[in-house]
Amino acid sequence: MRIALVVGLVALAAGCDFDGLGPGRERDRERERAAVVVGRPSDAISLDPARPTDNESAEVLEQVFETLVRYHPGTTNVEPALATSWESDDSGLEWTFHLREGVRFHDGSGFDADAVVFSFERQRDPTHRYHTGRFNYWENNFRNILKVEKVDEFTVRFRIASRYAPFLANMTMFPVSIVSPRGVARWGDAFAERPVGTGPFLVERWDRGERIVLGRFPGYWGPQASIERLVFEVVPDARQRLIALESGAIDLAVAILPEELQFVDLHPGLTLYRPPTNNVSYLAMNCLRPPFDDVRVRRAVNLAINKSPIVRLAFQGLAIPAESPLPPTQWGHAAGVGASRYAPNEARALLAAAVAAKRIALDKTYTLYVPSTPRPYLPNPEGVARVIQTNLSAIGIRTRVVMQPFEAHNVDTEHGRHDLALAGWVGDNGDPDNYLYLLFDKDNTVPGLARNIAFYRDDTVSELLRKAQAVEDRGAREALYADVQQRLVEDAPWVPLAHSQVAIAASDGLDGIVVNASGHVVYTGLTRVTR
Repeated sequence: MRIALVVGLVALAAGCDFDGLGPGRERDRERERAAVVVGRPSDAISLDPARPTDNESAEVLEQVFETLVRYHPGTTNVEPALATSWESDDSGLEWTFHLREGVRFHDGSGFDADAVVFSFERQRDPTHRYHTGRFNYWENNFRNILKVEKVDEFTVRFRIASRYAPFLANMTMFPVSIVSPRGVARWGDAFAERPVGTGPFLVERWDRGERIVLGRFPGYWGPQASIERLVFEVVPDARQRLIALESGAIDLAVAILPEELQFVDLHPGLTLYRPPTNNVSYLAMNCLRPPFDDVRVRRAVNLAINKSPIVRLAFQGLAIPAESPLPPTQWGHAAGVGASRYAPNEARALLAAAVAAKRIALDKTYTLYVPSTPRPYLPNPEGVARVIQTNLSAIGIRTRVVMQPFEAHNVDTEHGRHDLALAGWVGDNGDPDNYLYLLFDKDNTVPGLARNIAFYRDDTVSELLRKAQAVEDRGAREALYADVQQRLVEDAPWVPLAHSQVAIAASDGLDGIVVNASGHVVYTGLTRVTR
């Protein structure tokens, strides 16, 4: 990837604005100075908030769109956004949101209750005119919503199927951002490339596979962003991202190689940010495919994986071994429930029992699907995969690594085409339901939509997860989640591998960097400074 002077790229983007502004040499120079450029390993997949699940898309969507409620920057405290207040009735089945007045979409149309109803109903109602394609999150996170209704111009009511403790937390998530009905009607399927929201930035240009250029939205209802332009530049090679950061071609870089973080930390012109860990990397075993439908085989795999070299080598020490799907920073994490054990001899004994029962063939090679694109929870996917492959070979399980770009990897694993899969998750919100229900409930094993890519289907675990959704008391929910985590240790659909420390490197010329609950920078708070 050529990253030749990004300022030139920004100037080019400025000459092709959606708003029709002419290039003008002085204007270009001002824009070059005002742009903040972010280097990252891959591009967004879609900019229709209802469709993607990838981190790169979500990061852009958070700048362009808004939800009814949001987290206060740097915390998991819910605060007003497009709704100024809200309440639920005694049954917990009706939620009423009072909307902010005077808000406009990027296309000039007004935000109101009709826009909220439109945004939710196009996902919920299969007969809706714009219910087209695939809405990745709806079936997994929002299926309990029965109806969204307009009460008056600035009031909406949600009717849900049963009491649902994570409801408000889920309402902060990007898939339920409010879209412009006019924009969707105008662009149809192309809305994913020409998105229209109410956020502090609007999309000026998207060069697929290269960059996304956002401009400050002058009609934004809240405080204006200090930076005029925000450019997300695709720089696939981690070393090139670091070179670009040091040279000033980019201002901020993500997914820096772990072994290079010390260089950033010691560099006088760079600053390293390390937000609290809110992720997990894991090895999923496809429980619908022999031999991983046998719990002895799954337990053997768990005992065979040595997490210490994975953390030390593939993460360069910037991670901790995972005991549970929930990171220790997430409330609901049950410490000590799934203490990591590396016991290859025990693994061989379990495997021998499975062989004797003719539940596994050791002369067969099993597929291990791995994303080739670095992820926040997997900065070195191939390195992790090779350790796993070696560990499994040592107990007699042969694997073939299938490496693909992230999007293709997602498609294959969501359809269950793998025997084993290396994957991970970054928490979308501050609720453990976003990990445990999403990644282990039997609801979420529909091929093509599966977030539970172990295809683990256990009635007791699903029942416990539903109970946890239905009670408001945190202590009661924590007890239920501890029970779930214990059962996951026993059933072993995963090998939880590591909770990695996300690192963001930035030029010293940027100030006001705050990282939100999903590990993304809150770009509206950035300012340029002279040190």
